[in-house]
Amino acid sequence: MNIILYLVQLIQSLYQQNCFLISFICKYLPLKQWAFDDSHSPKYHKFKTDELPRIQPYKQDWTWEDLLPYYQWRYGKTIKPVRRRSDCDIPESCSCPR
Repeated sequence: MNIILYLVQLIQSLYQQNCFLISFICKYLPLKQWAFDDSHSPKYHKFKTDELPRIQPYKQDWTWEDLLPYYQWRYGKTIKPVRRRSDCDIPESCSCPR
C-alpha cells in the first residue's frame, strides 16, 4: 500500500511541476512571435520565392508527318530514322505526345 501512495504523490508533484512550467512558458515566452519573427527580417527576404507562373498548354498545329515533306522540299534531303547502337528497351507502343 505504501508504494501506491508514494506513486500517487509522485504523480501529483510531477503534475504540479508541469502546470508551473506551462504557465511560465505562456507568461514569459511569446510563442506566436517565434513563428513570424524571422520572416520580417530583411536578411530573409532573399529566401522568399515568387508565385509560380500559370502553365498554359501548348498544342502544335503540325505533326511529324507534316514535317517530313516540308524538310524534303526545303532542303532536298530525307530525314533518316535513328539508328540505335544498342538494343532498345522502349516498347513500340510508347510515343511522344508532340
